[in-house]
Amino acid sequence: MKKILLSSFTIIFFLVNSFSQQVVFSVESPSIIAGDYDFTISSDAQVAATWNSPDMSDTANAVMDTLMFVEDGTPGLNAQGNPISQEGCDSLINDLTGKIAVIYRNTCQFGTKSLNAQNAGAVAVIIINREPGTLLMNGGDDGLNVNIPVVFIDNISGTTIVNEMANGPVVAFIGTRYFANNLTINSSDIIRPRAASTPASFAQDNTEYDVQIGSWVVNAGTDSTNAILNAKITFGGTTLYDVPSASTPLLPGDSAYFALPTFSQASYSPGMYNITYSVDTTGDEFIADNEISQDFHISPTKFSNVPLDSNENMVLTPYYRPSGATGSVTMCAAFQDPNASRMAAMGMSFAAVVDGGDLTNRYFSISASEWNDVFTDLDDPAADILQLNTVSVGEFTFPNDSAYQEVYVPFVPPVALFDNQRYLFCVNTFDTDVYIGFDNSIDYNQNVNEVYKQPIYAVENNGNWSINSFGTDVTAGVSVELTTNLNVQEDELFSIDAYPNPANNVVTIPLKGYLGKGSLNIMDVTGKIISTSTVNVNNLMTVDVTNISNGNYIFDLNLEDGRSTKFNIVISK
Repeated sequence: MKKILLSSFTIIFFLVNSFSQQVVFSVESPSIIAGDYDFTISSDAQVAATWNSPDMSDTANAVMDTLMFVEDGTPGLNAQGNPISQEGCDSLINDLTGKIAVIYRNTCQFGTKSLNAQNAGAVAVIIINREPGTLLMNGGDDGLNVNIPVVFIDNISGTTIVNEMANGPVVAFIGTRYFANNLTINSSDIIRPRAASTPASFAQDNTEYDVQIGSWVVNAGTDSTNAILNAKITFGGTTLYDVPSASTPLLPGDSAYFALPTFSQASYSPGMYNITYSVDTTGDEFIADNEISQDFHISPTKFSNVPLDSNENMVLTPYYRPSGATGSVTMCAAFQDPNASRMAAMGMSFAAVVDGGDLTNRYFSISASEWNDVFTDLDDPAADILQLNTVSVGEFTFPNDSAYQEVYVPFVPPVALFDNQRYLFCVNTFDTDVYIGFDNSIDYNQNVNEVYKQPIYAVENNGNWSINSFGTDVTAGVSVELTTNLNVQEDELFSIDAYPNPANNVVTIPLKGYLGKGSLNIMDVTGKIISTSTVNVNNLMTVDVTNISNGNYIFDLNLEDGRSTKFNIVISK
């Protein structure tokens, strides 16, 4: 069945689906921590082929039991302060029969530790991340021998559950439940802003910037019901858009697409906006899947397809590299704008991590390239990456292990942009154990496949390029710093080689040939300004960092002659 209905608020498309129930991970008891938790699972479509885990959308495979830590007898604590014995990398010495095993992530493969738990009698596995966020688990060498469900949760959720386990039994549920009344909206089914952060110079009014609004709604319940979709956009506590659809009947298993009016403003103030889709929860028996929310920015200077925090920094997880990559690996953000010439690209930010090691002395290069393949959208057979013209580069060597922390690298020279020209802004490594930061908090599926149909990111693996190849539910963690100062070739300071780096008490910044004043902002990795000062320069300048804590910092230097630069300094005492 497929039909189109018109109303004053919405255009609705209907499509009959088979039941699409929501797989959940929830704590059933005690009540103090009961509820649903974010997770990934071994039966996720992207990694299911690396496991032999059951299909958890089948209610017959649901698991509910008491949690229990694994124990393999290995002495000592890991870097996070947790017992190494509870990483489960060796054969277990405790009996997990009928229990859901709890395991810390660290050094060995997901499949290996899960198989050890299965061999000890566990009916399911929960792996706790060692840092914020979740990722998709590849089963590795032993995954195909694991026939129980394996769940992965973030470290904050893990801490909540582990702390309660110390007080008594914790019971969890993994699987699918049927509900009579259960309307659902999925992350992959909503239209999102074209980019998570758009520079204000490209969004001056409603002729230059708007957001199409729409989403699928699924009746995942067993009863017929009426669906009302609502979309709300707020800025600084003020509601700018709050539009409901008409009430529309949905049979069990039906899906309906609701197209609401486009959001547009006569002008846009810079700052953080929020868009929230929700479906009416009246009588809904499972409300965890009734709302999806995303922050997006109109920024003075930053372009990003990855959501930014309130300080306009990326919060990245997971970290990826192409499977089996043995040579060059490049991760890029795609960019194109009809008013691009209003700004110039100064540099870009990314984050990385080393598997089982650290980033000290690891070398990365960045590049800005004109993407000259001519195509209309991703439905065009000509959509490919065959013609790249690199217009600027930069390089960065990590002075210490700044794993998971965003670093900024300037382009040398800055990049004058052209209207409607496609660009790729990229970070590259040749190290086979380095992983680049991505974001998995939003899914661009509707944007990419149904609405705008434009590239979000690109990946290069040993000379072979691909577009959005890891899927639309992850996005390359690259943000680009831009400026409206179009004399950047003259005004940018190049080749600043501050020393020592890492620094202890004093940082020396050589500025040969300059005599005068300037201003210096020192920012931490969250973008918070730690120090602001007026500086006097006579060919070089010195900065006292005695009172600044150890960490990674961005120095933002602006001279009174109009020149400026940003560079990274590590403080280590």
